[in-house]
Amino acid sequence: KMKRNKILTLLTILALMLFGTMNVQAATSITTNPSRPGTTDTGSRYVTNQSTITINGVVSTDHLSAYKILDVYYNSSTNQITYEFTSDFKAFQAQNSTYRNLTVDEYYDLTSGSTSGSTQSPSSTLDALASAYAAYIKSDGGVTGTPMNVSGTRATLTADAGTYLILPTQTMNVYAVMVGNLDFSVEGSAWNLNSATIAAKVSEVGIDKSVTTEGNKEDSYSFNEKYNYIINATVPLYPSNAIRKNYIIHDHLDAGITFDDVSNFVVKDGTSTLTISRTSATEAYVSKGGSDRVAQIRINGQDLTITFYVDQLTSTDLTITYSAHLNDDAVLGAVGNKNSVTLEYSNDPYGTSDYTTEPVDTTVYTYGLEIFKHYLNGGSKVGLGNATFEIYSDSQLQHSVGTIKTASNGHGTLAGLKEGTYYIKETVAPTGYALLRDSIQIELNEDTATNGTVTGYYLREIANAPTGTLPSTGGMGTILYTAIGIGIMAAAVAIIVIYRKKKMNQQNS
Repeated sequence: KMKRNKILTLLTILALMLFGTMNVQAATSITTNPSRPGTTDTGSRYVTNQSTITINGVVSTDHLSAYKILDVYYNSSTNQITYEFTSDFKAFQAQNSTYRNLTVDEYYDLTSGSTSGSTQSPSSTLDALASAYAAYIKSDGGVTGTPMNVSGTRATLTADAGTYLILPTQTMNVYAVMVGNLDFSVEGSAWNLNSATIAAKVSEVGIDKSVTTEGNKEDSYSFNEKYNYIINATVPLYPSNAIRKNYIIHDHLDAGITFDDVSNFVVKDGTSTLTISRTSATEAYVSKGGSDRVAQIRINGQDLTITFYVDQLTSTDLTITYSAHLNDDAVLGAVGNKNSVTLEYSNDPYGTSDYTTEPVDTTVYTYGLEIFKHYLNGGSKVGLGNATFEIYSDSQLQHSVGTIKTASNGHGTLAGLKEGTYYIKETVAPTGYALLRDSIQIELNEDTATNGTVTGYYLREIANAPTGTLPSTGGMGTILYTAIGIGIMAAAVAIIVIYRKKKMNQQNS
């Protein structure tokens, strides 16, 4: 736009030379600061007219500022507009060998990859210049910006005529540099001060974590049972001339969870599955199948780090799947075993700092089964040792998940069982006690695994009867009723015998 304005200005001057009666009027009514003369045109003065820069598509929580590149000067005697670099931009030029001798005319000739004012094209020399100036600003070059007003998805600034570089000062997102021109144009025979409207080029970044299936934050597993974690991450579109493009996933497992070998990792760039080249059980490189590395995977104890080289990625969507299992250090019960993932990335592609997201957690639960084997002695429960129980996950008693043997106090435990239905079958009874004939069904879950002597265990009490009596898991009431029944049956038999003997005596007499 500035190049077009320069051409218009030159055409206006040429017209004045050829047609002395033509005169460009100041429809904008140009105002100046008399105490600030120009250097290119010493008869010009700094223009104080203001217009508005509007940026659409920003994130409502972000803060943005404008940094001036070009000042505007006006000569009322010749009715001409000129542009000059600001003192801040000149300070940048002084320390930058590439742009040290750049003139305003050469700046006019720079091309941008976008008519929106957002410069993101790799072939855009304006993008390269703006990116270099942004890096200078971010390196504490002493340049002070003017904060913009952000309302919803729109940022605005009313400022003096000139050219401005727009940068975010507080954001979790990634913006391309934006250049806005509050410049003058010739319309008819008048100068008009333009406003600027820019469509922001902003990339939102995010990370999520699931267990077993996408979107699932909780699940339950037994010890050493393999299951999957799934990481979904969004990669920002970094500007082509960005100087910082860090993108690192950090994953931490509680002590009760163990990473499986890195060979179990699956990394997808969009829909393309990448190649995992294992260098050890804890380290691997990720590539597209050739020599170009896309990422590096490292496991250090309970910590996983995946460092991506974003220039090698072809998509903004990443999916990482890997397997793990619960170990003997897993926490039993409602507290669970957590996995926390964070994303560290360059939210300021022209600065030196990175941003780390809040942790995203998943939780895997496991439980324990406790058996108390006892007999009743005068209403008191006395523990029985050396009882053995096999624990099954199916009613047909085909799939054993573990064995419990009771200690001398009658208690025995089995840790690391996932939520579900289980069947307890006594396989060895204590000496002198009858073996239980039937299996016992239980439901193991967060609600039931609360009554054990240790947190996270489900306690099941099982009574035994001495050999020669009916095995029972109930109290004395059942035995009492059985004894009464036997007594009644014996009395009935005695009555029948007496009756028959009496009848036979009557027949013989």
